[in-house]
Amino acid sequence: MRNASVSFSLSYSVIIISLVTVCLLGMVIDSFLYYQKDAPGCKVSMMYPSYIKQHGFDSEQTRFAGKYGLYLYRDEAYDRSDQPTGIPALFIPGNAGSYKQVRSIASETSELYYDLLREFDSQNSGVRPIDFFTVDFNEEFSALHGHSLLEQAEYLNDAIRYILSLYPAARKNQQANPSIQPYPDPTAVIIIGHSMGGVVARTLFTMPNYQPGSINTILTLATPHILPPAPFDWQISKIYTDINDFWRNGYSQSAASQNSLADVTLISIAGGNLDTVVCSDSANINTLVPASHGFTVFTTSIPNVWTSMDHQCILWCNQLVKVVAKSLLGIVDIRRAGQTEPSQKRMTIFRKIFLTGLEDPIDPEANKPKIDPFGIINFGKVSYQFLDMGQRLVLNGAVSAAKVYLMPIPPPAPHSTLNTFSLLTDQPLLKGSGLDILLCDVMTKEVPELNNKTDLSVNDLTLPTAPRLSCYSISNEASLVPASKNDIKNIMHDKSFNFLNLKVKELGDYQYIAIMFQKELINGFLIGEFFDERISLMDINTSMKDLLMDGIHIDAFPEHIALMSTLRIPVIDSSLLTYKMSVRRTGCVDQQIFAPFLRQSISTMYESKFMVNVGDSDLNIHGQAPFVTPVSAPNTRRGLELQFWMDPTCSAPLSFDIELDWYGSLGKIVMRFQMVAAAFPFIIAIMTLRAQFREYDRGGPFLSFGHGLTLFIRQTFLKFLGIVSILSIYQSITKASKTYSLVDLFPTDYASGDMQNAIKAKSSFNVNDTLLGNQDLFFWFLPPLFFVMSVGIMTFCWILLSSIVRVVTFIVVVINRRAKCVTRLVNRPSDIKASVLLRRAVTTIILFILVASFVPYQFAYIVAFFVHFVSCVRSLVVARYGHKSSNTQESWDRYHYLQSILVLLFMLLPFNLPVLMVWIRNMSVHWFAPFSWDHSIMAIAPVIFYVEIITSGSMLPRSTGRNIRAITGFILFLITVYALLYGVRYTYLIYFSSLGFLSWLILLHIRESLWVGKTMIVYFQNIIKFNKKRS
Repeated sequence: MRNASVSFSLSYSVIIISLVTVCLLGMVIDSFLYYQKDAPGCKVSMMYPSYIKQHGFDSEQTRFAGKYGLYLYRDEAYDRSDQPTGIPALFIPGNAGSYKQVRSIASETSELYYDLLREFDSQNSGVRPIDFFTVDFNEEFSALHGHSLLEQAEYLNDAIRYILSLYPAARKNQQANPSIQPYPDPTAVIIIGHSMGGVVARTLFTMPNYQPGSINTILTLATPHILPPAPFDWQISKIYTDINDFWRNGYSQSAASQNSLADVTLISIAGGNLDTVVCSDSANINTLVPASHGFTVFTTSIPNVWTSMDHQCILWCNQLVKVVAKSLLGIVDIRRAGQTEPSQKRMTIFRKIFLTGLEDPIDPEANKPKIDPFGIINFGKVSYQFLDMGQRLVLNGAVSAAKVYLMPIPPPAPHSTLNTFSLLTDQPLLKGSGLDILLCDVMTKEVPELNNKTDLSVNDLTLPTAPRLSCYSISNEASLVPASKNDIKNIMHDKSFNFLNLKVKELGDYQYIAIMFQKELINGFLIGEFFDERISLMDINTSMKDLLMDGIHIDAFPEHIALMSTLRIPVIDSSLLTYKMSVRRTGCVDQQIFAPFLRQSISTMYESKFMVNVGDSDLNIHGQAPFVTPVSAPNTRRGLELQFWMDPTCSAPLSFDIELDWYGSLGKIVMRFQMVAAAFPFIIAIMTLRAQFREYDRGGPFLSFGHGLTLFIRQTFLKFLGIVSILSIYQSITKASKTYSLVDLFPTDYASGDMQNAIKAKSSFNVNDTLLGNQDLFFWFLPPLFFVMSVGIMTFCWILLSSIVRVVTFIVVVINRRAKCVTRLVNRPSDIKASVLLRRAVTTIILFILVASFVPYQFAYIVAFFVHFVSCVRSLVVARYGHKSSNTQESWDRYHYLQSILVLLFMLLPFNLPVLMVWIRNMSVHWFAPFSWDHSIMAIAPVIFYVEIITSGSMLPRSTGRNIRAITGFILFLITVYALLYGVRYTYLIYFSSLGFLSWLILLHIRESLWVGKTMIVYFQNIIKFNKKRS
C-alpha cells in the first residue's frame, strides 16, 4: 500500500538523471549568458524628439482607431512642422515595442539631411527630408498572438492609405512658390520594422485592404523572418506559413500583377550573438527573397559599425542608425511617384552601404570594376616612379604631392602567375581626398579630341612631347576595413583602413595601376602588390572527428607572405559549435607597419566579423535555421573563411591554433531549440501517465507520478531513446529533404487527377518539419540528450507542484482546524453535495457563456487549472488526515490520479498564458472587441467537463476490458508520436492533441457513471440553446 510517506520517493535512476539535468542546465545557462559573446560597442544617439498625433486618422478611417494610434515624428532641432514636408516612411515597432523607438533613426536621418543641404544641392537630386510616421500599438504582444498581428497589419494598411492622402494638399501648398518644381503625389511609403514589426510589414501584402504598389522598400531590424519565436498560437504559425509562401511566389514571373513583388526590396539586418531575444539564424531571408531584391546582413559586417547588438540596442546604436539614415536618404527620389529609386538602383545603393565589398559577387561575369573618368596624366608635369613587374609598393611616412607610382599590370594567365592586385592604406580614398587609385593606358602621340576628359596636370596643356596616360579612377571600389595598429586592442574605434582587391582578368586592356598623390602624405602608409592568389589560399580539409579531437594547428601560414591571405575550413559550418583561436606572429611586433587583423565570414549570408590586432579570440557563426531547407545559390561555399591581413614587409609567417570550445558551444542550443523545453517534457508526462494507467488497469493502485516516472524509465525509456536516436540519424542522413505522402500508402484510384493532387498535397509531410529539423549528422545525439534532460525537468515540475499542494494543504488544515476540515470533506452530507453540484453546474454554464461572448477560452483554462488545484488539495486532506476511514487506499489513488492530471495541465499552461496576457493587455487599453478563434467553446469544453467530473469526487474507473485498455494506450501512443515529430515545429498542436485525450477520459467516466452522463446532457443542452440565441 502506498501512502504519503513514499509519494516523494524516487529511484536512483531518476535522481541521477535529475542531478545530471541540474548540472547541464546550469552549464547551458552560464554558457549562454557569459561565453562566446561579442563585446558591446555601441554609442548612444542624441535627439530632441517630438511626436505629433494624427487625430485625423479616426474611426472613419479605420476600425482600430480606439486601439492604436498614429504619430508623426519631428526632431525639434531641425524641423518643427506638424505637416508632412518630405518623403513618407513608416516605423513599425515589434513585440511589446513602443512607437517612440523610431526616434534614433528618424533624428539621425534629419541631422544627415540638413547637413547634406549645406554641402550638396539636394534640391536638384531628388533628395528630401523623410517624414517618419510611427504607430502606437500600446506595446501589444504581437509575437504571442496571431489575431493581434493581423489586426496590426489591417490597421497599418489603413494608416498607409491615410498617410499618402496627406501629401497632395501639403505639396500643393509648397508648389505655390513658382521656383519649386512640381512633384508627383507619392504612391508608396518606406517601411522600417523592428523585430515582429518586420513580420507585420511582410503581412501587409497579404491583407485584403492592401493597396498594390503602396510599399516598395522594407528595412527590418532583428526580425525573425523564418520561424515564429513562440509558436504557441496556431494562428501565428499559419500566418508565417502563408506570408512565406506568398513571398516565395511573389517574385516569380508567374505571379499575378496584384501579387507581384517585382518592385519590392527587402533588407534584413541581424544583430548577431548579442541578440538573446531573436535568434539571428531566423533573420535570414535567402529562402524568401532572391538576391536581386534583398539580402541579410549582420551588424558586424556593416562598414563603420563592425559590432554586434542586442535586440533593443539595434534601434539606438549610433554607428548603425547613421548607416541606416545614409541608406534611406540614398534611395529616395521625390521626382518619382514611388518616392524612391528603381529597385535595381536601390539594391546597388544598399549593397554599397551595408556590405564591405569583400563578399562574393552575385554575378561573377558582371563583377568588373566600376570606373569613373579621371583625366590625363602628363609625365612632363608630374614626378613619377615606375615599378618593375610584380614589385611591391610600400610607402610608410611622408610622400610629396603630385607624385605618381606606376605598377605595370601583368598579362593574364597563362603568361603570368600574378592574378590579383591588393592595396591597403590608412588614407581616405574619397573624392577630393588627394589620393587616387587609377587604371591607365598609354596614349598615342596623336591625341584625339579629349571630349569630356580633363587634364589634371596643367590647365593650358598643348600637345606634349612627354608620354601621357589616359586614366580612370577605381578608388570607389575600395572597401572599408577596421584599422589595426599595435595600440588598438578592440574594434570599438572610429579609425579605418581602405582595402582594394582586383582580379587581373577583370582589368581589361589597361596597362598600369597608378597611385597618384595630389596632396602631400605626411604620416601614413600604403602597400600595394600583385600576387598569386592561389599560393596565398589554403584549404584545410580535415574531418569533424579530427577537428574535435585534435583541433587545427598551423605553424607557418601562408607559405608565401602576401598582404592578404585566405584560409578556408569547410568543416566549420555549424552555428551550434564555437571555437577558440590563437594567432601569433613573432619577430615583427616592433617593425610592422600595421598589426595583423582578420575577417571571418560565411557565404550563406552576409555575416562577417573583423578582429583587429588579432591574438586570442572566439570563433562563432550563424547558419541554417532549424526546419528550413537550404537554398543553393551561386558562389556559396561550405564552411568558414578566414582572411588575414599582415604586413608583407616582414617575412615572419603567422602561426595559429583552433580548438573546439565545448563549454561555449553549450549556450548555442538555447536560442535555436527553445520549444524543446515545452514539447519534450510534455512527452515525458504522457509516457508517465501511460505507465500509471497500465498498472492501475491491471488491478494495482494508481501510482504516484514519481513511481510512474520510475516505472517508465525502467521499462520503456531506453527503448524510447533508441527509437528517437534512429529517427534523428535518419533525419540527418536525408539532410531533412525527404518528403512522404499518405497517398503512397493508401490507394486513391477512385479520385480524379486534380483530387489526387489535392489529397497528396494535404497528406504530404517533409522530414525537415519533424523532430528538431536537424540537417547535420554530427548532432544526431541532441534529441536523445534533450529527452534525458526532460526527465529531470519533469521531475522538478512534479516536485514543485507536489510541494505547493502540500504546503497549501497544511495551511488549510491549520486554519480550519484539522478535525473540522477532515469531517467536512470526508463526511459531506448528500444535500450539501447536491447544492455544490448545482452551483458548479451554473458556474460552468456561465463560464461557457463568457467564453463564447467575451473572454478567451484561455481564461477558462486558467480557471479550470486552479479549480483542479483545489481538488488536489482536498484529495490530499482526505488521504492524509482521513486515515480512520475504510477507503484509505482509494483516497491515495485518487490523490495520485489528480496529481498526475495537475502535472499534465501544468505542462499545458504555456499554451494558454500568452493569449491571456494579450487579452489582459487589451483590457488595460479599454479595447473590448473579442478575438476570433479564441472564443471557441470546443477548445475548452473537454478541459472544463473533465475538471468538473473529477472535482465531484469521481475516480477514474478501471478499464478491465482489453479493448478499452488498448484504446487508452493507443491514444497516448499517438499523442507521443505526434508530439515527438511535430511538437517542436508546431508546438501549438500539443494542446489540441491533449484535448482528445481528455475527451477519451470523459467517455470512460460517463461509461461508469449515469449521473455524469445526465450532467453532460444538461451542459450541452444549455450550450446549444445559447448558441442558437447568438446566431
